[in-house]
Amino acid sequence: MAEFERNTTGFTADVEQYDQDSLIKLYRDYVPQADIDREILCTKCVQGRGLPVPEYRGYTMYKGQRAIILEYIRGESMMKVLSEGQVPPEELAEDFAKVHYAMHQCSAQELEKGKVRLERLLRLSEPNLGTDLMTRCLKLMEKLPEGDRICHNDFHPGNIIYGSKGMTAIDWSDATSGNPFADVARTVQMFDYGPTALSGNPTIPTDKITAEAAAKFKDRGETIRRFTRRYEKKYVELCGLSMEEYEELVQPWKVIVPASRFNIEWDCNKPQILKMMYKYFMAHPV
Repeated sequence: MAEFERNTTGFTADVEQYDQDSLIKLYRDYVPQADIDREILCTKCVQGRGLPVPEYRGYTMYKGQRAIILEYIRGESMMKVLSEGQVPPEELAEDFAKVHYAMHQCSAQELEKGKVRLERLLRLSEPNLGTDLMTRCLKLMEKLPEGDRICHNDFHPGNIIYGSKGMTAIDWSDATSGNPFADVARTVQMFDYGPTALSGNPTIPTDKITAEAAAKFKDRGETIRRFTRRYEKKYVELCGLSMEEYEELVQPWKVIVPASRFNIEWDCNKPQILKMMYKYFMAHPV
């Protein structure tokens, strides 16, 4: 497995290797302290639950920046393993579902409630989502059970380190105490309505891409579809549900969760989501 790439850059922080066995996450100056405190709380909360997560090792100032220290998990990003075809997508998906299901067996009452977080995000999304759809989503959410399970809320292969010890889930900054099917809906939404989903075509003009690149993009889309459907199938199996029972439980969250992301411009394939939402509310008025 590859060694850690120094100076990994994210939207809110950079990650560097701190010592042989630790990483340090350096937050940008504009990140509110409350967001850092939340990530610390979430990360500490999931420790000692028997889950495959990196150890939290403290808060510090480093190079003049606020930072947290985390255990260094050696391995590859599961997204890289998936995209490069190192392991069959169905095999990865089954292990991925097992980790997610195990997470959902743990309670986390000390974390923010999932519905509280989603309501906040829906209200932030109102300018892009529209008042009517926001209101419908809020009314729909009122009817759904809250739950008190650990929900990652950003559980995708890019947040899984795939190494000799199996899979380790990282980046717990958005964790909540909530309904597992809301968390599943978020995972599925990222693949079914993400930037590379649905259309099956690259996001750049077709006359600007080679036939070879287009074929690779198509193959990648097929790999993602195979992974996503096997993930859902395995998760349903672990729950002891039929697919019909699962769809009834998860479908409302598949409307609410992507709607809550409309405040983030790059996050989802909005035209397709809007079509899906209106279709849902036509069949299920609130």
